[in-house]
Amino acid sequence: MNLLIGYEHFIGGIAGGFVSTATCHPFDLLKIRYSANEGNQLRPKYSSYLDAIRKIYSANGVKGLYRGITPAVVAAPLSWGLYFHFYNRIRSFTNTSPKYPFFDNLLAGSITGGIILSLTNPFWVCKTRMCLQYEHLVNEKQFSGLVGCLKNVWKTEGLRGFYKGYIPGLIGTTNGAVQFAIYNRLKDYRCHSLGLAQDSQLKPLDYLLFSTLSKCSSTIITFPYQVLRTRLQDHHVKYTGTIDCFSRTLKVEGVFGFYKGCLAATIKQLPYSVITYIVYEQTRYYIERLSKT
Repeated sequence: MNLLIGYEHFIGGIAGGFVSTATCHPFDLLKIRYSANEGNQLRPKYSSYLDAIRKIYSANGVKGLYRGITPAVVAAPLSWGLYFHFYNRIRSFTNTSPKYPFFDNLLAGSITGGIILSLTNPFWVCKTRMCLQYEHLVNEKQFSGLVGCLKNVWKTEGLRGFYKGYIPGLIGTTNGAVQFAIYNRLKDYRCHSLGLAQDSQLKPLDYLLFSTLSKCSSTIITFPYQVLRTRLQDHHVKYTGTIDCFSRTLKVEGVFGFYKGCLAATIKQLPYSVITYIVYEQTRYYIERLSKT
């Protein structure tokens, strides 16, 4: 197990990202469909989230609720693994005090998020497009899978197509940065209040509370970027860029348009974040214990 020393954050992140993504993807599908809905007539009409689930399930069964899962289970675990790994590495350089100030956490998270987004954005584009393959559009060409979608984007749009939604996504790295900064601050405070060394293992209930509070806060603050990112990556509507997407959304739908799908995102993000962090923490400490035996 000595070979795993130094990679416990990476492996823990991959494990957490995989389990949470596989568990919560149907909620992500709903969030993407609601966020992309700017009123275009081709969009399916859902009266509620339950109605959406019923219609999707009626058309394609459980498989329909997992459209876009392949790029998600590739990109999300990789992103979380790299994020936790490089975040802790970068934080050691940006840290100016033993208490890891909030600003240092935010800076480390932003730098890490930007690097990872540059590597994984093509997968997020494919995820969005596969999630937006509507059941009632029988004449629309369907992607055969992740590889088929990647080939289609490359053939029709080139390299630029893989980086649609990149700018709002880059801005959106503050979501993970804010979440992780709040999470670490709460965890450090808890360790201090219990008289424990920093980064000591806490109870699962502590991780549950900290991950819930941090994710709720970051989602509300940064959700508009997710709407812009989804719409730019959608292949049904064309925008000239981020500013065009922003202005058209604001003009037609007002401020409310930037929060379409927020409820689905919150419903998804609470269990998603909790599962990710708990699996990450438990996997990390398991590897650390094995390395000491």
